[in-house]
Amino acid sequence: MDREQIFLFPGETLVDTIHDKGIRFDIVEREETIWCGTLGHATNPTGEPDIPGLLAAYQALVPVEKRELLAPSWSGCISLDYWPGGSAPRGIMFMQQVATAQQDERYNLYRTPASLYIRVHYDSAEVPQKLLGKEQCEVFELYGPIHEQAEKHGYEPISPVSVEFEYYSSLSCFAYCAVKRKAE
Repeated sequence: MDREQIFLFPGETLVDTIHDKGIRFDIVEREETIWCGTLGHATNPTGEPDIPGLLAAYQALVPVEKRELLAPSWSGCISLDYWPGGSAPRGIMFMQQVATAQQDERYNLYRTPASLYIRVHYDSAEVPQKLLGKEQCEVFELYGPIHEQAEKHGYEPISPVSVEFEYYSSLSCFAYCAVKRKAE
């Protein structure tokens, strides 16, 4: 995928681009989104959900149709409430984007409200090198540098509910963090 090509998912509009540290960050506006997959929360505000169990459950449901799948070659992982300071149990959802809530009852649904997001395209070793000083990283490790760039360029995380997600294809991925413009 051409690094300067702006790829937008269904329901996204490009608002702005930021170039910092030699990396492009996109500010996109996303419509309300319905995610279909497996969702779980920790049992307390500082614990972790059963991530391996959620992933296994999601993989077991692969043969079960998702109706009106919007980006069939992309799937991802949403992190919920990891940044606000432990006020709510953390959540994880392995998911795909759909256009309807009418899904098989074995799936969990989660809606993210319309919002601005800052995202980075993790398509080469250049991204972790320039943002984290290492050759490779887990996608969630990019959330910290993404939040730093958001703050530096007039945005702040949405609170009290923090939403970050990783969106994968077979060739690359994007990391997203929900933001809003800072009050002036």
